Amino acid sequence: MGIGESRTGVTESPVDTARWVVPVLAVVGAGICLVTLIAGPAAFTAAGGPALLSGLLAVAVLAPLALFAARGRPGAGRALVVAGGLVVLTHVVHTLPRVGVFAGLDWNWQGKTLELLWLAVLLLVLHRWARTAAGLRRPEPGTLGPALRLIVGWFLVVACLVAFSLADFGPVDGERMLFDVAHPNLVEELLWRGVLLAVLDRALGAPWRFFGARVGWGLVLTSVGFGLGHGLLVTGEGLLFDPAAIVLTGFAGLLLGWVRAYTGSVWLAYLAHCAPEVGIAAGELLRS
Repeated sequence: MGIGESRTGVTESPVDTARWVVPVLAVVGAGICLVTLIAGPAAFTAAGGPALLSGLLAVAVLAPLALFAARGRPGAGRALVVAGGLVVLTHVVHTLPRVGVFAGLDWNWQGKTLELLWLAVLLLVLHRWARTAAGLRRPEPGTLGPALRLIVGWFLVVACLVAFSLADFGPVDGERMLFDVAHPNLVEELLWRGVLLAVLDRALGAPWRFFGARVGWGLVLTSVGFGLGHGLLVTGEGLLFDPAAIVLTGFAGLLLGWVRAYTGSVWLAYLAHCAPEVGIAAGELLRS
């Protein structure tokens, strides 16, 4: 019997088995302990408390829509609990105090690296499910061309808009460019369009056709959740509510979710995620 496969030969998802929980929590727990040891308990509490509240707030806001989507679907409740737990986990991991080599960097490499580690453990433990359901595979035949046209078009539109914009999008340096094309974007896709979308689609179904892609409530929930993660946060200073960020990143999540659903591959969603961010940098360079 392979890892991630039940005794009956059926591929297991994170909802079907708990064998991934201890390894994932061990990785996250080790990271938290190391950060607390270096930064101190006070620094961890100051960052971890608001992060936990942010995750719980996002879950609470999504709950009515999720419960509506789950009505009449046996077993959906367990899937929602798993998805909610992963949403809370990503909030906590990303807001730990930065220590060591990460402390002097402008971008949150620490949070993204720790998230990559626990996601890698999850996907390795359930590697059959990761390939068949979570998108760690090649795109479906005939889908690569349309997806690449969307990705290139998205890049060009953003680059042109930024090049002729009066807004300041920040300095473009080597660290920013590397952050925009390396694993930070990949971990968001592995979580939101990989693990979460697969869990929710299996539990809630994907009965709709959306520009050739088979989608369902999973696309809606991951898009809204993605937006909330960028515009509804609890900080040390209080509640941060940015409707524009929620709408813009939620719409981006919708496009990324479409790429994932249409092609079947999370790797194409990762390329699509990089497109607008590299476009911003290209636009800044063009007008400098």
